[in-house]
Amino acid sequence: GGGGGGGIVLHRTIPDGFKIKTASVTKKCDGYYLVLSLEDKTIPETKADLNPSSIIGIDVGLKEFLTTSEGETIKTPQYYRKAQKRLKVIQKRVSRRKKGGKNRLKAIKQLGIQHKKVADKRKDFHFKTAKYLLSKYDVIAHEKLNVKGLNKTRLAKSVLDAGWSSFLTILSSKALNAGLLTIPVSARNTSQNCSSCGKKVPKKLHIRWHDCPHCGCSLDSPKATLRERDHNAAINIKNRAEGQSVLKAQRLLRDTRIGWEAYTDLTGSL
Repeated sequence: GGGGGGGIVLHRTIPDGFKIKTASVTKKCDGYYLVLSLEDKTIPETKADLNPSSIIGIDVGLKEFLTTSEGETIKTPQYYRKAQKRLKVIQKRVSRRKKGGKNRLKAIKQLGIQHKKVADKRKDFHFKTAKYLLSKYDVIAHEKLNVKGLNKTRLAKSVLDAGWSSFLTILSSKALNAGLLTIPVSARNTSQNCSSCGKKVPKKLHIRWHDCPHCGCSLDSPKATLRERDHNAAINIKNRAEGQSVLKAQRLLRDTRIGWEAYTDLTGSL
């Protein structure tokens, strides 16, 4: 926990049976924080009744926070940009204050507090979104993201605002604790390849619709499914995850378990 009043604020107690693995101290605008990494060996790697067929692919984006392979979208709360006006005011206040002066230090602290408010809201949104997805699906597939590379582009502010890396870390952690699976897959051409026929359909970033000339998966064809490019990408992500060895192993375990249960039921009735 953090605290600027000299005392220690405990965010929550350490549950029984948990072992402290690592500890790190960070300084924030409102005090020092001790972050503990805990281990509970009683939690299985995957739950016994995990259903490999309960799988969804998600594509994180800027227009929408994410789009699923089922076509569902979750909007991005633009916390950073909504607070940008307030941040600019405080930033100007900092630059106008005399270096080393008390007023400048006060303004710097205000700026830090404003940034922290935005970060806390974003984190809360990430936790709620992860909880929502994991309540519906046992397996969630997502792209392996090169966030460091994206942070060097003109999209850096939008990437920061969405907090993709933070969200995927939270999603993976919550899935692990629940005995569920997250599967990262290659991001290569997930938006470009057609999820119906697999052929490459090149499109620039501003082209938001998937329109395949090879199989007719387009806006104009009445027999085809209308697919926004992020929806198309999410389906490709799901399809790639379904070919992963970890999911094949889970299917084998599930089929073996079902077969054994059927066998024991049969022998028990004889």
